[in-house]
Amino acid sequence: MDDDIVVQGVLTAIGQKRLAPGTKLGEDRLARASGTSRIHVRQALSHLASRHIVVQFPNRGAFVHRPSWKEAQDIFAARRLVEAATTGMAIDRLDARGEALIREHVAREAAHDPTDRPASLALTAEFHILIARLADNSVLFDAVKELTLRTSLAIATFETPGSLDCSPRAHPDIAGLILRRDRAAALAEMNHHIDEIEARLIPLLTKMDDDELTAIFKEIGSAAASGART
Repeated sequence: MDDDIVVQGVLTAIGQKRLAPGTKLGEDRLARASGTSRIHVRQALSHLASRHIVVQFPNRGAFVHRPSWKEAQDIFAARRLVEAATTGMAIDRLDARGEALIREHVAREAAHDPTDRPASLALTAEFHILIARLADNSVLFDAVKELTLRTSLAIATFETPGSLDCSPRAHPDIAGLILRRDRAAALAEMNHHIDEIEARLIPLLTKMDDDELTAIFKEIGSAAASGART
């Protein structure tokens, strides 16, 4: 379902930070925006929920997933492992075509207007996805795509205000080391890059919307009343 218009629209909006964690995804609005039906939207949201991108609550609807601090830490731990593997495999399998793709991408990032934040975020994610593609392992490729998206949710939830993106500096360095087939240095630089991204996060409690808080207490009351009747 990855090529579904609703799925792609939500994933793109999250990756570009146009949909914040906790945002309600109304079925009617999504159906109108995508030109599809509510049934189609409901199926797409269920698919996204299975990927931990969306969370669904009975009688409340679907919301963009808001990761916990522990989940954010787990995401970065997983990225270190997976991207170490894809970086090493990309070096092993690098050919002239792969070299050209890396150089082309680095040139695109260098020429890009940094004030265009949504496009910048898409480009930085594409760098990691490109390395995974060059590794030529479909399972790792899918894992990197999923982890970069879940990283966007973690960053949107916990990033320190005013933090600077280290990718414009780190990506050319990583690319250069891959092109030189310097495995040890490339792995170390990739790991350092992910460390720098994670260092921008702080474990502050996320503000809860009043409507969300009211709904939770209603659920608690309903559950308590149900328990009292049993």
